[in-house]
Amino acid sequence: MAPEQARAAFVFPGQGSQAPGMGRDLRESSAAARDVWQAADASYGASLSELTDAASPEVIQPTDVQQPAIVAASVAAFAAFNEVLGVTGAAVTANGYPVDVVALAGHSVGLVSAVVAAGCTAVGEAVALVRDRGRFMAAAAFEKPGRMAAVLGLDAASVEDVVSTIGAEIPGSYLAVANVNAPGQVVVAGDLAAIDRIVNEGRKAGARRVIPLNVSGAFHSVAMLPAQAQMRERLLAVGIDPPAAPVVSNIDATRLTDPSAIRAELANHIAAPVRWLDGIRAIEALDVRHIVEFGHGSVLTGMLRRTVKGISLHNVSDMDSAHAVAAALTNG
Repeated sequence: MAPEQARAAFVFPGQGSQAPGMGRDLRESSAAARDVWQAADASYGASLSELTDAASPEVIQPTDVQQPAIVAASVAAFAAFNEVLGVTGAAVTANGYPVDVVALAGHSVGLVSAVVAAGCTAVGEAVALVRDRGRFMAAAAFEKPGRMAAVLGLDAASVEDVVSTIGAEIPGSYLAVANVNAPGQVVVAGDLAAIDRIVNEGRKAGARRVIPLNVSGAFHSVAMLPAQAQMRERLLAVGIDPPAAPVVSNIDATRLTDPSAIRAELANHIAAPVRWLDGIRAIEALDVRHIVEFGHGSVLTGMLRRTVKGISLHNVSDMDSAHAVAAALTNG
């Protein structure tokens, strides 16, 4: 039994965490991270690592580049952490793992990283899956153009009220809440006219800021229903094993342990809102002492600072942080 002080949850970021060059330092300093990137390159069908190393952000902006690169970078960070722990591979092991991992979670495409880290599928298979996920989502966005915007300073119920008002005034609008990330941080997705409207209407309702996001579509909305259907079909060819620890649903914050439920989640969450705040509350209720974010940057850690109290927050993005976090979780 792992020591009580090591009781932890592991989380993985989604879109918005990417940057040119992410993962390069780990590839150069960790054999385990390098193995992950080599598997990612092989399954992607091109050198994903070279694309990610490109100096221009535009190179990794396409959804079918960005999403696999985020998964590769996150899983590589986790593999480097395992390397420091003396664990081989990029997954939590069911027996003898040095940390008591009670749950794993991922924000949107980060859910795929969480599934890999839970031992459900291999990173190569996951990267190929996410490449196709990105293509499905890009095609759906082309057929039903839309955008997203972050509404800051309003609770989810207040944002829902603004969304309902705008939707009633614009014929055919599909504006909806797409992410509930943290207290006072809600993301909406919808048609172009509605997103233009919510910038002003959100401020009138008391939002501190409404920020249009630099994304190519209205993700986590009904615009993604064709991508959801394609993903459901694509997942039939993907092996999903039982997780070593529960994976927290983006849709309803339940802890998923059955492979069929995880498979359904991976498809259904594409067109459903990401209830990240609910998932973190569910993790908080498990009496964890640590939450660790794996991947480039610290997007989720920033959200968590505004959400949880009395839990140590960590981020593993390079070898220095891998060593520091491994020490914190295994030495109390």
